[in-house]
Amino acid sequence: MATVLRAPRRLLRLVFGAPARFLGRRPLLLWATVALVAAGVAYGGQRSLIWMETPSFCGRCHTMGLEVTAHERSAHAKVECAECHVGEGLPGLVKAKWDGLGQVIKLVTGRYARPVPPAAHKMPSASETCGRCHDPATAGGDLLVTRSYFLSDQSNTEQRVALVVRGSPASAPETPGIHWHVLAKVEYAAEDPEARVIDWIGVRYPDGTRKEFISQNTVQISEQAGQRAGELSRGSHVRRMSCYDCHNRVGHDLLTPNRALDAALADGRIDRGLPFIKQQGLEVLSGTYGSIADADRAIDGLAQTYHRDFPDVFLERPKQLQQSLAVLTQLYNETASPAMREFPSTYPSYLGHTDSAGCFRCHDGGHYLIKDGRLSNEPIPSRCSLCHTFPSVGQQTPNVMLGPPPPSHDDRLWVFTHKNATSSLTPAGTVCAGCHSKTYCSNCHTTGAVGVKHDNMLFNHAEVVREVTDRPCAYCHQKPFCARCHEKKPPP
Repeated sequence: MATVLRAPRRLLRLVFGAPARFLGRRPLLLWATVALVAAGVAYGGQRSLIWMETPSFCGRCHTMGLEVTAHERSAHAKVECAECHVGEGLPGLVKAKWDGLGQVIKLVTGRYARPVPPAAHKMPSASETCGRCHDPATAGGDLLVTRSYFLSDQSNTEQRVALVVRGSPASAPETPGIHWHVLAKVEYAAEDPEARVIDWIGVRYPDGTRKEFISQNTVQISEQAGQRAGELSRGSHVRRMSCYDCHNRVGHDLLTPNRALDAALADGRIDRGLPFIKQQGLEVLSGTYGSIADADRAIDGLAQTYHRDFPDVFLERPKQLQQSLAVLTQLYNETASPAMREFPSTYPSYLGHTDSAGCFRCHDGGHYLIKDGRLSNEPIPSRCSLCHTFPSVGQQTPNVMLGPPPPSHDDRLWVFTHKNATSSLTPAGTVCAGCHSKTYCSNCHTTGAVGVKHDNMLFNHAEVVREVTDRPCAYCHQKPFCARCHEKKPPP
């Protein structure tokens, strides 16, 4: 046994003994060697730390595939992960690395969540991240937003939509601009970490006045609104509104199948000459699949659909069909991950209100002002013109109203009563045409919605609508408007 133990010791003395005796007789060389080794370790550690803050490192975990892809096409593609996910100073670095160690352990043991929960509520404050480059106080001016979308008809008809986002009160004196939400002191209460449902809002204005709004779903008796608001405002779920509350997916926005298809059709990656390709593509991209392979088979099955229903297209445009199906496969891989149970609906973007509740989490007409401890009939303002102009839609790029709307447009029923004013104009439509194009008007007048009798239709509106138009309610009304009555409540 002793011989076995002495053998390694002799080997160590042979390998390290001579260098140690040599350096021991030359102390300057010894210290120089120690300094060189220490410098190498420090430099390697620094380079390793920098590398661990890049998308190439973060994307090595298979759980982050969709997030990395979304980051690459975002406006922050050149911003390193640590710029947003690591707080300021040494405390922020230590906290981030400690959290990262826990994530590594979960990854190795396979105990990570599926899907990965959104990180906005665990991120550093917006002043430490967004505030490094952006100042909402100076982000004024109006922004013209235009994009194309395609109908689900045989010819995949292209439509253009345009609106002006009100960044400042320059063109709309009645609104202080969108960014007032973070410049003022706006607090809210939401039980879920992602703030999908907001129960209470408290606003302190620059002049010192304060208003409270509460969701009608949290109050059963009007006189108890003040008491209920007090309970919510003192709870642990109260937060100060920040950039994250609207720009919650700014670095990792997952496109919905509808938006992804519109973008691919607009830039020519998918051939819009293929009949019903928008409808067919939307159907397969919106499907629920157990794996990527199942999704690929469903997309490949579209080739047989075109062979059966459009044999001339299948024979005359085989290259365009195969290329378009390949793009559909790519789009699915960029918008969903069955293995991680991640889909666009898993991570809704709150910027706007077309793909999720977004702004309508508060501006849904169901949050009312509290007066003298009672629930009033005054909801949070929800006029379209507060944040943007009314969208202009048509096959050609429509005119966009840049100036302030006339006083007559303040009437909440103006969309139904404007014909009374326009009928007295000579020549007819002169004033409207000064701001609006023909396509702006036809956007509503061709739907049949103008013939819907909205009086006393609360309990039979589905039948009333079907009598005059085949357009769904969602063409005019946003989902939160309908969901206030129709949404199914989860069982207690």
